[in-house]
Amino acid sequence: RAAMDRVLPATLVRSDVSVAAYIRARLGGEVVDRLVEPMLGGVYAGRADRLSLEATMPRIAAAARTERSLLTAAEEMSAAAPRNAGPVFATLRGGMGALPEAVAAASGAEVRTGAMVRELRRTPEGWRVRVGEEHLDADAVIVAVPAPAASRLLQAEVPKAAAELARIEYAGMAIITLAYRRSAFARLPDSSGYLVPPVDGRPVKAATFSSLKWPHLAEAAPELVILRCSVGRLGEEAVLQRDDAELVALATAEAAEALGAQEPPVDTRVTRWTGALPQYDVGHLDRVARIHAAVADHPGLAVCGAAYDGIGIPACIATARTAATRILEHLASGTAAIHASAIEQGEGR
Repeated sequence: RAAMDRVLPATLVRSDVSVAAYIRARLGGEVVDRLVEPMLGGVYAGRADRLSLEATMPRIAAAARTERSLLTAAEEMSAAAPRNAGPVFATLRGGMGALPEAVAAASGAEVRTGAMVRELRRTPEGWRVRVGEEHLDADAVIVAVPAPAASRLLQAEVPKAAAELARIEYAGMAIITLAYRRSAFARLPDSSGYLVPPVDGRPVKAATFSSLKWPHLAEAAPELVILRCSVGRLGEEAVLQRDDAELVALATAEAAEALGAQEPPVDTRVTRWTGALPQYDVGHLDRVARIHAAVADHPGLAVCGAAYDGIGIPACIATARTAATRILEHLASGTAAIHASAIEQGEGR
């Protein structure tokens, strides 16, 4: 069925559609179920029949507007991709959690944690933020929180943006990390992990061989094999209601059945990410454009984060840079206006 893509009439896309709608039309349902769904489940914890083609696969969406064959377009993209571009995965030796700590330490800024922001209000001089029972006055504010929290904070001053943000749904997930002795496995896999299609009906949706993916982990504990199992996607919230012991049992069973682990893990950890992954449903880019347009009407205010233009770390950094640039330009224009006013007063105008 997938090969028929080369002879079928074009399925030209004129507006945003779901990933499943386009891929199924070109390559059939099995490709969606066995290849696309596990990939999107791993990245977004979402569903291909809801996720936006434009927002999640922009290069494919561009090809869908002009090309007849998806396979041919994909081959051309692959041929044009740079070779020897470096490793597929990269991280910091101390883990990505070390990055915000390093940035905070180098910034010279005051960083408060465990401080709930409860209200955001416009003032004649800028913005007033209520943190607990304390009020802070600021020249400008960047709202860098998940969409539901951003919606609540912006409700009073930017209701149009708040309404759009409230429509962005989130999925939760949990990571079960298992540490095994190397003797637990007859042989180690050659890959960095695998994804599980939802149609298989298994609770674990992905597994990562962290000791193989990150060499520094193997160097730090050469006698261990670190395995991370992921559970939870949109519509499967029930699995996340299980306690830590039950989730560890699910992951241990996966390791035994899929990987042949012959011993129990020597240590485990369960990390839960409730409501962590925004869902880029069909029409997401238009929604984001409306949010930015509404926020643009309020000088000294910007938004950024995973809810807008990509959930990966590079995409989040890009939205943060855009937000910071907007705020710096606002502050610079305010300084220029103050200087101009002082000059006019000095000249008696």
